[in-house]
This record gives sequence, structure tokens and C-alpha cells, in this order.
Amino acid sequence: MLVLVNVEVVARYFFARSTLIADEYGGYLMAWITMLGAIHLLRADRHLTMTWLVDRLSSRNQNRVGIAAAVIGLAVSAALFYATAVLVLSSWRFGTTSIQPSATPLMWPQLVLPFGYALLSAAYVEEILRRLVGFAPRRTEDVSGGIT
Repeated sequence: MLVLVNVEVVARYFFARSTLIADEYGGYLMAWITMLGAIHLLRADRHLTMTWLVDRLSSRNQNRVGIAAAVIGLAVSAALFYATAVLVLSSWRFGTTSIQPSATPLMWPQLVLPFGYALLSAAYVEEILRRLVGFAPRRTEDVSGGIT
């Protein structure tokens, strides 16, 4: 994405031309990065967590709250998986393309969404199982980020 945006800037500044795809593909890449980053945040126990409140609970109550939050997150991500899968199938079935000059078939950039939500759903299932077994939150396992 960095290369694409810089090529666009150089092309406009020095050659008074546009790549005509930088905005479109930059948006696709940003959506992909955001979607896949959500999985990392969940697995690092930093996904929409109010740590100042949760850290004041006992470990048993932290697990209960974690399970409840993960069940809600699983329900939302499963519903979004279904909705985005329907979107991709609809784009494929009707041959929908972007209105930009590239006329990109939209099923390809949209495909990351159901893939990402499926992975996020799996991560929520893993989190629920971790909490049911009674494991501590991941952020307490390695606060130093790998430096000991």
C-alpha cells in the first residue's frame, strides 16, 4: 500500500498523471489489513477489552466475562461471515465490477471478508475453549512482548 500511494504521489507531482487505481486498491488493502489485524488483536487479548475494568476482577470472573464477550463476538463474526459470503457469491453470480477505471471484479477484493470473519470466528471459539479450561488471558502471559 505504501508503494502504491507513493507511486501515485510521484506520478501526479512530476508527470501530472494518475495511476487511476491507487485510491481504489489502497482502500482494498486497508480493508484487508484491518480485517486480518482484528484476528491478531483478539489472540493477543487486546480486542475491544476494557482492561482497567477487567483487571480488577478475580481470575474466575475475568474468565466468565471473557467467555461472555467471546460468545457475543462469535455470534457477531459468524453473522458477518454469512453476510459477507452472500455478498461475495452475489458479486460472483452477477459479475459485479467496480465503477473505477480498473473495473475490478468485486468478488476478489471482497473475498478477504468472509475469509477474515471465518478466521475471527475460529479465534473466538479458541478463546472460549481457553477460558473454559481456565487459562489466564494472553496479555498476562507475556506483557514484555517477548523481552525477558
